[in-house]
Amino acid sequence: MTFNYVSLFSGIGGFEQALNKLGGTCVMASEIDKYANQAYEVLYGHKTVGDVTKVEAADVPDHDLLVGGFPCQAFSVAGKRLGFDDTRGTLFFEIARIAKVKRPKTLLLENVKGLVSHDKGRTLDVIVQTLIDIGYTVDFEVLNSKYFGVPQNRERIFIVAIRDDLVAREPYEIGSRKDVVARAKKRIGALARVKTFNFDYPEQTEVTTRLRDILESDVDERYYLSEEKTAKLVAQLNDEVSLNEVRPVLTPDRLEKRQNGRRFKENDEESFTLTAQDRHGVVLSVKSIGNTNPSGNGMNGQVFDIDAGLAPTLTTNKGEGVKVTEAPRYRIRKLTPLECFRLQGFPDEAHQALVDAGISNSQRYKMAGNAVTVNVIDAIARRLLPLL
Repeated sequence: MTFNYVSLFSGIGGFEQALNKLGGTCVMASEIDKYANQAYEVLYGHKTVGDVTKVEAADVPDHDLLVGGFPCQAFSVAGKRLGFDDTRGTLFFEIARIAKVKRPKTLLLENVKGLVSHDKGRTLDVIVQTLIDIGYTVDFEVLNSKYFGVPQNRERIFIVAIRDDLVAREPYEIGSRKDVVARAKKRIGALARVKTFNFDYPEQTEVTTRLRDILESDVDERYYLSEEKTAKLVAQLNDEVSLNEVRPVLTPDRLEKRQNGRRFKENDEESFTLTAQDRHGVVLSVKSIGNTNPSGNGMNGQVFDIDAGLAPTLTTNKGEGVKVTEAPRYRIRKLTPLECFRLQGFPDEAHQALVDAGISNSQRYKMAGNAVTVNVIDAIARRLLPLL
């Protein structure tokens, strides 16, 4: 089947990577970042319209589906009043403003998991009520990328809104769930007065891809930490890393962690979450197999045979890292930009196109960290197709 969609806050087009393969045509995209716009044109052959706040809703082309990963912002709510006006001045308002006029059949929106409890739940309350006010029936769920074929621990909320005339309303099915999403659905279900439904979100069953499966086999020496920095990080490791183990490392380029939690994960755990701000790494076990090859890879003149495992969540500032052992020796390197793109489900060809276009390593790290995971969008979109 074929369908038209509008992509807001497009970044480098994680939604596009999935939707175009399912028969979608992007009739308008919006992005304000200079480098993301450059990358977008390279990857998809057309420009975005830039700042969506400057676009009149009536000028947006007709479309079946509106998608976007919008920034998480608090709303100024007067007392307990909820609704469309309370979103003014926020970027979510741009989504609602266009949907109110253009009336697409469905919306698929993505945000950080923290949106569920942001501002004591009021932010999500306003988002859902706003969509209801403009004629949509709404469901939401938190999904983790690690269950969709990429070894990255990345939890995100996905909001599905269906135009009222296309869906039968029903109360949220919460059952015995007691997690943060269930609590939010219980609260919002009461507010929404049954303008809700239960979307068939894809199941999260098992992790099928390990970090070692997406690592490059030949990595430039510049991605490796010095022996001095390596020693300082290794001092924080509580146990030995055996041969054939791969352990994710949180921000190996920073002695002080920016994020709470563990510095090192266990063998074959998924990567930390990629972000725009951090560069993650990975611990690899290695053995010496000869002298340094002409590319200069290796440590102290040696070449290493590396058999690697899973990674941390990508952020826009991370250069994920790898820690490697040679007997009692360890090495640590950042993940490469290509590996970060793989952790978000982008094909290698897309990354290479950006390299060929002269887009810097730092920008490609940021782009990967800001992206949506292609595999998750694909899984959700396949279940949306019958509604389009």
